[in-house]
Amino acid sequence: MIPVTEFNTGLNQLTSEELAVAYVSLPGCSVCVSVKPQLIARLSESGVPIYHFDAHRLPEVAGTFQVMTAPAVLLFANGKEVDRQARFIDFDRLEKKITDYQSAGSTPVDYEQLFGLDNKG
Repeated sequence: MIPVTEFNTGLNQLTSEELAVAYVSLPGCSVCVSVKPQLIARLSESGVPIYHFDAHRLPEVAGTFQVMTAPAVLLFANGKEVDRQARFIDFDRLEKKITDYQSAGSTPVDYEQLFGLDNKG
């Protein structure tokens, strides 16, 4: 887990990754305390970096990510948020989404092949 100490730097690093997770927490949040180790353990083999944003130290987190409760887990693919969970985290769903994005790769979609089209108009 990568602790973010400066918001804009952390945000730039997060959004520059092909696939990354933003973990937003608050001190004294009992659910956050139980989610953090599970998140680390469940994603450790995926190779997906987890950026930890402490919403108390970095108050701009709430406005930028539009997070109203903690913990929040946001999945980013190529700089765009593609999944969000808050408070009660479904780790199986998160792992499936990560696996799906990793297996899709970054190869552009060939829509002609996908839809069985040919170039004969």
